[in-house]
Amino acid sequence: MIKIGDFAKIFDVTTKTIRHYEKLGLLVPALVDIYSGYRYFDEENIKRMKEILTLKKLGFSLDEIKYFSEEKIRSKIEDYENEISDINNKILSLQELSFNERKVLDMAFINDKEAVGKWRLIGVAETMEDAQKENYIEDEYSIKDLYLLPNGKKYWVISWTKGIVNIGNSENTYVIIGNKMYITINDIYDQGDSKVVVYEKIDSREYTEDEITIKDNINLPFISDDKLVGFWESVDFINNENSFNPDKLYWKDKLYLKKIIVSPDNSVIINYSDEHVKKTGYTKGFIYNVCIDDTLCKYKYETINDKDYLIVEWKSGDYVYGGLVNGYYVLEKQMIK
Repeated sequence: MIKIGDFAKIFDVTTKTIRHYEKLGLLVPALVDIYSGYRYFDEENIKRMKEILTLKKLGFSLDEIKYFSEEKIRSKIEDYENEISDINNKILSLQELSFNERKVLDMAFINDKEAVGKWRLIGVAETMEDAQKENYIEDEYSIKDLYLLPNGKKYWVISWTKGIVNIGNSENTYVIIGNKMYITINDIYDQGDSKVVVYEKIDSREYTEDEITIKDNINLPFISDDKLVGFWESVDFINNENSFNPDKLYWKDKLYLKKIIVSPDNSVIINYSDEHVKKTGYTKGFIYNVCIDDTLCKYKYETINDKDYLIVEWKSGDYVYGGLVNGYYVLEKQMIK
């Protein structure tokens, strides 16, 4: 896997350009660590980036490039394949490497009264020295509010003991100076790389898990949407609402959400791959409780090649604990025969 900075250097562009292409749905990273904000790119991303830059040189707009078929692109980039062969070989070598997942140490909890409570992110720095000088960098680290519960109790992907905050499968050391906490966040793929996130103490309350969950207001007035009525079947799951391309589906595994059926009486039935069925409702622009109760899931339409698609927010535990929308289901409207 290649990090965004190295990926940008390969093509002599800025990381801002890479993020812009991702925002437009032109380029989808192979892996995004939703908690740390690190983005990783692979051989397919290298091929795609080459396609984008080649088509730009040929005068295509970014909107035209988004839906340009791979078959048409292949004929235009044939002359460039030899140039990227060395890069492809390097990527294949990287893919053969086995990265050992960091394991959280099984140790007795050690309390730290200064750590308990709510902390709010104020910046990210490359080093501890820069963090103390408030030399912050632009970064996509996504955990804005951090709660350290009494006795190291785990919620979401976060637990802790004195000197250590566990985020997912990453064990990160922290120090508290005054009202600030400095956490060294480790790159999950490169043990030698890290950054420092800085939090400011908001309060020292002993929060419960229920107190820190996000609950949307689902008691909105009903507004009908005739276009939503019908049968919708899942075709893809994407991490950027603008990145759907029916010719290049992103999700390779089994889709958990299978179908959404909206009846003329305004009821919504959701079918999942584990045979679970949920009855819920909607108001124009939102479907209620698509994944977890008390969540308001925004939806929008997109028409591509005369087919109607529904793009729906997937609000899982990452949303109710961290405010993170970690993906969007894409469903195609089915014609009634």
